[in-house]
Amino acid sequence: MRKLSYLLTAVILFSACQQNFKKGEKGLEYKIISSGSGAKIKVGDFMQMQICQYLNDGKRDSLLNDTRANGGPIIEPFDANSVPPEYYKILSQLKTGDSAVIRLIVDSMFAKNPGTMPPFIKKGYHFITTIKLLNIFKNQKEVDSARQSEMIIRERKDSIDNIAIMEKDDKALQDYFKKNNITGLQKTPLGTYVQIIQPGTGANIDTSVIVKTNYTGRTMDGKMFDSNTDSSKGHVEPLSVNMTNDMSLGTSVIKGWTDGLKLLNKGAKAKFYIPSPLAYGKRKIGEDIPANSILVFDIEIMELNTKEQVIADMNKKLTEGKLKREKYMDSVKNLKAVKTKK
Repeated sequence: MRKLSYLLTAVILFSACQQNFKKGEKGLEYKIISSGSGAKIKVGDFMQMQICQYLNDGKRDSLLNDTRANGGPIIEPFDANSVPPEYYKILSQLKTGDSAVIRLIVDSMFAKNPGTMPPFIKKGYHFITTIKLLNIFKNQKEVDSARQSEMIIRERKDSIDNIAIMEKDDKALQDYFKKNNITGLQKTPLGTYVQIIQPGTGANIDTSVIVKTNYTGRTMDGKMFDSNTDSSKGHVEPLSVNMTNDMSLGTSVIKGWTDGLKLLNKGAKAKFYIPSPLAYGKRKIGEDIPANSILVFDIEIMELNTKEQVIADMNKKLTEGKLKREKYMDSVKNLKAVKTKK
């Protein structure tokens, strides 16, 4: 997909190079590549667009952002309040299927605040935006329908991508287990590997309980990114994992956790080896978890509580909190009364 995106954009840029740029407002220069049909976009319409942004140093383009690789097309209303005036005049010339190449010399972008120019940008560079107008929608109903269709397409693509990534991650885990002589593993239906270090007692965890856990999470190279047993992470209270479908009862967690917890019971200690699609997938989480990371967790099951127990505990804490607030307010009133008498 990324290669296709690059090729499509390269065609647009190549075609645009055969034309002269026209002068726009506020330093903008633009070219319209007309290959569309129908009426031009009008005020009140909605634009469905693919957008690429580049930095050009005079010799080559460096890709900054591409909606084809990052989330798919965007839909924006077309009116003077949503679109800056200098861009509004350019976009108003487009029909469905048309493309625009808009460039701005960075000297103009940072003229008022030159000190804010990032070090990788130099004077004389051009900031280039390419826009492909895919569709023009006339009302919100058409927009909602298009977004629903895009969501279905994206989910299908993610599902296909995840199958390939799961196979790759599974191979990486198998190699890791062999290299480190790790045995006694159970593979869950979804694909998490669980190594039970210490068996617990009683029934296994299911979707009727809220589980109090201690944990430490690491990446495959051993780097710790979170823990509730290491005080350096700033939180040492047990984590309540909500296994039910009532979202008010506790924290929801990644699929690899809920998948692996079902093999454990109270008092159990285990290691989870979680493929990236069952963790955070393509998302980069902070500075410690890169995209598509396999994660390893040390897990200890502290308590299993029913929904009724958790609700009762929540109500008890609410009552205790209310009583504390009332006691505090009474002490404030008494203090004011003493000061008034003096």
